[in-house]
Formats: sequence, C-alpha cells, structure tokens
Amino acid sequence: MTDQHADTSRPAVFFDGSCPLCAREIRHYRRQPGAEAIRWVDASRDVTSLAAAGLDRESAMRRLHAREASGDWAVGLPAFLLIWRHLPRYRWLGRALGWWLLRPLVARLYDAFADRRHRRRCKRGCSLPGEN
Repeated sequence: MTDQHADTSRPAVFFDGSCPLCAREIRHYRRQPGAEAIRWVDASRDVTSLAAAGLDRESAMRRLHAREASGDWAVGLPAFLLIWRHLPRYRWLGRALGWWLLRPLVARLYDAFADRRHRRRCKRGCSLPGEN
C-alpha cells in the first residue's frame, strides 16, 4: 500500500479543515461519485503532506490548493475546477464557471471571499492544532 503522503498518482486537494464552511463543503464533495480519485488533505492538521508537497500552511489555509498528479498547481478557482472535473455531478459547473468570459470574474469573487474569510477567522490570530 502506498504511503498517503507520498501518493502522487492522483491529484491532491489541500483545504482548511478548521473552517466550518470549508470542512462542510469538502465533506459534501468527498461523498460524491468520483471523489475517490482525489487525495483530500486537511491543511490545518496534515503538516506532513504539506511539507511533502512543498506547500506552507499559511498559503494552504488562505486559498484552496490542488496539485495535479503531474505536479502542476491549481490555486483558488482553478483548484475548484480540478475538483469538479473529477466529480460527474459537478462537471457542468466546472465548464460553466471555467468558461473564458466568466472565469476572471468568478476567480476575483473567490479571491475576495477567501481574503475576507481568512481575515475574519484570524482577526485575533489563527491558532491551529499543534500550534502554541
């Protein structure tokens, strides 16, 4: 059996599992057909996988990150597009929001949301499991 931290045969999605909204959304995706093709990594807890991927925790907590099996990175909206590409029920959403006319607007909206979410959650400092 392959060590999950070294598994590069499938894409990996790095998400903020300490965020209730993010965790709920990822739980939903993980129950969908096709989700087994993705390695789901909780960036708030799995520092070993972060280190193996060369991703720092702060970046992983700010934005959704995905790493293709090829090693290419997708951050923000492109990470969602990677997820949706693997989930048959969401492929239509990926095609719609990835359309060249909508993609820049949707990416800016996601970035604004992610920045606001991070500011609100870390207003008085972010403490994560394993940190003092």
